[in-house]
Amino acid sequence: MSEAPRKLTLVLVAMTLANAMILVDQTAVPLALPDIMRGFEVGTAKVQWVLNASLLPLAGLLIFGGRLGDLLGRRRIFLIGSVLFASASAVGGLAPEFPVLLIARACQGVGGALMLPATVAIVSSTFPPRQRGKALGTMGGLAAVAAALGPTIGGLLTSAFSWRAVLLVNVPLAIATVLLALRHVPADARPERREPIDTVGTVLLSVALIGIVFGLSQSQPWGWGDPGVWLPLALAGASAVAFVVHERRSAHPLMDFRLLRRRNYAGASVSQLLSGMAEIGLGVIFPLLLILNLGMSPALAGLALIPTTLPMIIVAPLAGRWYDRSGGRPPLLTGFALLALSGVVMAIGADHHSYAAILPGLLVYGIGLALVLTVNDPVTVDTIPDDQQGQASGVSATAEQFGGALGIAILYSIFHGSYLDRLHERVDASPLADLTQSQYDQLRATLQAAEATGLRFDEIDPFMQGYVLIARGAAQHGYTMTFLAVAVIGLVGAALVAWLVRRPPASGSVA
Repeated sequence: MSEAPRKLTLVLVAMTLANAMILVDQTAVPLALPDIMRGFEVGTAKVQWVLNASLLPLAGLLIFGGRLGDLLGRRRIFLIGSVLFASASAVGGLAPEFPVLLIARACQGVGGALMLPATVAIVSSTFPPRQRGKALGTMGGLAAVAAALGPTIGGLLTSAFSWRAVLLVNVPLAIATVLLALRHVPADARPERREPIDTVGTVLLSVALIGIVFGLSQSQPWGWGDPGVWLPLALAGASAVAFVVHERRSAHPLMDFRLLRRRNYAGASVSQLLSGMAEIGLGVIFPLLLILNLGMSPALAGLALIPTTLPMIIVAPLAGRWYDRSGGRPPLLTGFALLALSGVVMAIGADHHSYAAILPGLLVYGIGLALVLTVNDPVTVDTIPDDQQGQASGVSATAEQFGGALGIAILYSIFHGSYLDRLHERVDASPLADLTQSQYDQLRATLQAAEATGLRFDEIDPFMQGYVLIARGAAQHGYTMTFLAVAVIGLVGAALVAWLVRRPPASGSVA
């Protein structure tokens, strides 16, 4: 394959811009949620679905999008997804009602599911083997840097304009991506034969993923015994079993389970899931810590997360070169070890009610995440044949996005559950009188308002101030337990990567 360096560079620019745009959309929106709450007068339980409305179709349809690219042409499917993503971003940014916003976010997820697997597959098939690792590492690293900047971007756009700007900014970026792809990405070859698409497998997988996340997300507000919690979880389990049985019997499966026999691919998929849990799950937790407990404004909270970004700017290109020299195992193992360390450091810092106390943990977290996210993409495809790379990257991206949705559900549940347990324990042990239901509702409304404006202690009802202090201490305990859960994720990731990932063939050919 012979491509002029300039053309290769512009292909990489187009795919990196698309990849980054999708990831930034996920990490910028959490800083806009307080403004959305005020604008549509909805509570925290409802506003979390602004995130999940996009993540769930993105996770559920990524493999389908990758498979469509393999069958119908990666460039074609990428362009369709880009147009859908841009259109949905425009509708969401101009949404007059909350349900319209949720529908637009779901359509964004569908568009992203068509785009994301194609970005990796297009870069992988366009660049020669000797440059593929560096190109994929550059794309993954720059996209990771952009994603890390998402909270800063979201906070600044929300403060300067409104939450609508966070969605509308996608429109010109998507248009630029489409124009670059039309001009520089090679046209799709006409397929010799067109295989059927596994719609049954797509439906079963989507039901399984959505059911798991919905059930886990509602376990805190509704309780585990509520049918709205255990029924979706049971349906998800049944759908997952049916999906595996169907895929093994299908002549044209959505997911070829034989790919998982390749150790690098299996390891990269697990790595994507676990890193997605940490990255996107903490994307929701960090704003709560900075805005509610440390009293920052949304814009300042976004700026305070820059230390998670700065290491990525330096580490991402180095990680790509590290992969080219030694394969994925050393950088992935190091990255997960650092994520585990960062969880412990942030857990210690969370007890000190100080930004300076959590700053070292944020820096270590940024370094570890940069290593993992940069190296995941090349490890995903380094032993996969070219004609299966769309499906492979779709499965891997599904793992990351599903991990993100799981991370939101699990980490927020850990935070909320441990917070409530400590709150009730400390109120019972204090000389303060037990709250009536109306007073408890007033306390909850005060804390919810603080999520949008920052915690301004002097503006709180004097009767409530003592309870707010206890609630702040209980929240610190919640953050500590959440960060320790991230440390566990890091340790599990390190162990699985050490077991599964091996150095790819030196020639760059697939095994």
